[in-house]
Amino acid sequence: MKRNILRGLTLLLCISLTLEGSDSSVRERLMGAAYLDNQAYHLLEEMTDRFGGRITGSKSNEQSLIFLQEALEREGIESRQEPFSFPGWVRGKDEAILIEPVKRPLRAIGLGYVQPHPSFAAEVTLIDKAKEEEITVELKGKIGLVPASVKLSTKTIDLFAKERGLKGLLLINRKNGGQLLARTQHREGSPSPIPIFSITEEEGHWLKRLIERGDAPSVQLTTRSETKPMRTANLVATLPGRVSEKVVIGAHFDSWDLGQGALDNGLGIVQAYDVARLLKTIHPDNHYTLEFVWFNAEEFGLYGSYAYIEKHKNEPIRSMINLDMVGDPIGINAMGFDSLIPFLEGFSEQLKALSFKRAMDNKPWNGGDHMPFILTGIPSITLYAPIKEESSRFYHDFGDTFDKVDETTLSKSIAIISLLAYQLSNNHKLHLPRLNRDETIALLRKAKLENSLRESGYWPFPD
Repeated sequence: MKRNILRGLTLLLCISLTLEGSDSSVRERLMGAAYLDNQAYHLLEEMTDRFGGRITGSKSNEQSLIFLQEALEREGIESRQEPFSFPGWVRGKDEAILIEPVKRPLRAIGLGYVQPHPSFAAEVTLIDKAKEEEITVELKGKIGLVPASVKLSTKTIDLFAKERGLKGLLLINRKNGGQLLARTQHREGSPSPIPIFSITEEEGHWLKRLIERGDAPSVQLTTRSETKPMRTANLVATLPGRVSEKVVIGAHFDSWDLGQGALDNGLGIVQAYDVARLLKTIHPDNHYTLEFVWFNAEEFGLYGSYAYIEKHKNEPIRSMINLDMVGDPIGINAMGFDSLIPFLEGFSEQLKALSFKRAMDNKPWNGGDHMPFILTGIPSITLYAPIKEESSRFYHDFGDTFDKVDETTLSKSIAIISLLAYQLSNNHKLHLPRLNRDETIALLRKAKLENSLRESGYWPFPD
C-alpha cells in the first residue's frame, strides 16, 4: 500500500509541475488534498462495517444515510433529505431445494419483486432461447432453467406464466465460484407473476447436464419475499455558486443486501462526499452552483433519480456527472452530447500523467441514474473506470465488501472527479444547451436505445 501511495504522489508531482494557467494553484491543491487528505476511504470503511448493505427500505439504508448526512454537517456542508414513494420489496427467507435425483439445498436467492407463494416442487426444463416462438419444450407445470447467455424479457416471462403455465424460473449466474447475482426481476415495480431465483453457475450447469441426460431433475421452491409500497429519500447537498445554474454530481446510495455494497456503490457515495468536501474547503466560490445528490432505490429501477428530476426538472441544470462503481478512471463518455466533446478532450489533456488512456466515448447507455437527466435533454457525463476483475466479480453478492477497495485508486478517482467538477462549475464560456424533445429523441435513436427504453417502460415521449 505504501508503494502505491508513493507511486501516486510521484504522478501528483508530475502533474503539479506541468499545470498551467491562473487556476493552477486551485487544481494543485485539489489534486494534493485528494491524495494526502483522503477521508473517503475511512468513511466508507466505517459506514459499511457499522451498517452493512443498504438495500432501500431497510434500517441499514436509513442509518447509513443519516451517517453520511452527519459527516457532511461536520464539514460545514448543509444537506437535506428529499423523500419519495416507490414500489418497494422486502426479502424473506426464499428457498430452492433440489429434490431429484438427490436432495440438497441450492445456493439461491429470490429476485426483487417476487411474491410469497405456497411451497411447490416441479420438474426443471431448459429454456435456452430468448424468443417465445423459439421455445418448443413443454412449460406447463415446470420450472425453467435459463443460462446466463439468455435474456428473457418481462413480456416473455409474463406470457410463459399466463399462457403456457410455467411455474418458476432459475437463472444461472454468469460468474463461477458460487457467485449469485442479486437484482430485480424487472424495473417496473409490479409483482412477479412467478417465483424467479438466481442460482450459482456450478449448480445451474449441474441441472443442465441432468436435463440433457434425461434425468428429469426436480426442485422445490419456497418464496417469502414480498412487494410493498415504501417511502425513502434522496440526500441533496448544495454548494451555492455565483449563479443559480447548476452542475449535478450524483451517485446511487442504495446497494443489495448480500454484502456491504462497498464497490456498488459505496465508491460513488464517498467519491461524491470527498469532492464536495474538497471544493467546499479549497474553492467554495464557484461560478455555477454545485449540487451533490445521493439517489436511493436505484437498484429497484432508478426511482431516486427519477424523483429528483421530477422535482427539479424546471431548474437550470447545466450538466450531470454520474458516479457508479467508478474505479480507475481511464476514459470518459460524453453520452451523445456533442457539446461536451471539446471540453472533455481538453480536460483529459490537462491531466498530463493521468490523462485518459482510452479514446473518448460518446454513446449513452441505459440503466444508470444519468438516464432521467438525458431524457430531459441535460448533458450528462460518465467515466470509464474499471475495477480489477478479482474484486468486481463480487458485484451484487456477498463478496462486495470493504476489503476490495483500493485506497490509492480511490484517491486518484477523487482527484480527477474534483478537477472535473471544478472546471465544469467555473467554465462560464462553455455552452451546454439542454436538448429539446426532438433532439433528445434523435440522440436516443442514434444510440439504439429506443426499444430497450420502451420495453422497460422508460420511454417518456408519446408517439
